[in-house]
Amino acid sequence: MDTTVQSERRAERQWTYQTCTEFGFYQTCEDASCPFSGMVTLRSQTEICLELFGISQNSLPVSVAFTNRYYGGDEPHTHRVLYVNGGVDPWKELSVANRTDGGEEAESVFIRDSAHCADMARGRVTDRRSLKNARQEIEKHVESWLKTAQQEKKRTE
Repeated sequence: MDTTVQSERRAERQWTYQTCTEFGFYQTCEDASCPFSGMVTLRSQTEICLELFGISQNSLPVSVAFTNRYYGGDEPHTHRVLYVNGGVDPWKELSVANRTDGGEEAESVFIRDSAHCADMARGRVTDRRSLKNARQEIEKHVESWLKTAQQEKKRTE
């Protein structure tokens, strides 16, 4: 794992720490039909936690259960959160896919033919229409929330 400050992947260590202490999101390939079977296992993924941070695999279930309780699991109670998911995003199964009970304060955006975090990258002329539309929708939500926050601040001054 490249942990140098100049690395393009400089956030990898922090993400790995969160995976070891909060999420337990591991992409494995243990099925017999997997071309990497035997190489990308749960054990190989969790050994990184022990090597880097001294965190054993045994602590994962308790940590993940705490995170789910703390944030509401599949039904988080959120405020001004936008859940963006892509159709070809391997993480979409772990996200909030439907509008939550937070009204306009918690929304989800699904980009049918988009990958993980594609909406966060700089826009390009070659981007698909669905991605361009999603970015506009995201901007609309954030703009609205910032305006609301500004109005709330004025009321409390």
